[in-house]
Amino acid sequence: MKTILYTILTSLAGMSLILTSCGGKEERLEAKKNRGFRLPEGNAERGEEAFVQLNCHQCHSVEGVNLPEVADKSGVRFSLGGEVRKVKSYGELVTAIIQPQHAISPDYLATIEEAEREESVSPMPEYNETMTVRQMADLVAFLHAHYKLHVPVYDDEFYPHY
Repeated sequence: MKTILYTILTSLAGMSLILTSCGGKEERLEAKKNRGFRLPEGNAERGEEAFVQLNCHQCHSVEGVNLPEVADKSGVRFSLGGEVRKVKSYGELVTAIIQPQHAISPDYLATIEEAEREESVSPMPEYNETMTVRQMADLVAFLHAHYKLHVPVYDDEFYPHY
C-alpha cells in the first residue's frame, strides 16, 4: 500500500513540476526581456518634455513628433524612431543617452572627413551631471514608443517555400 501511495505522490509531483516549467512562451520571453538593469517605469509624455528641456531637439528629430523649431539649422540633424529593421532595446537606448561615445552614429561619421573618423567623438554632450533618473526613464519611454519594427514582405516568386 505504501509503495502504491509513494508511486502516485511521486508521479503527481513530477507532473506538476513538468506543467509548471512549461509556462507560456510569452511569459518566458517577457521574463527574459525584463532581466538585468531597469530604471523605474517611464512616462512618454514627460519624456517628450525632457527631450525639449534638455535641448535634444536641437540635433534630433523624432519620427511623428512635432517639436519646437530649431534656431540654428546649420548643424547636423539625426532622426530617431520610425521603421527600423531592429528596434533599439531598452539597454541600447539608455547607453546611447548616458554614454554617447559608446557607439558613434554611422550617419554622423558620414558627415566628417575620412581622416578624422578614427579619432572622432560624438557631438552629443553628456548629461550625466544634469539629467535626473526620472528624466532618463521618461526619455527612454518616449523614444522607445516611436520605434516600429519593419518586417519585410517577401515575394514568393523570389523566395519560394519548400
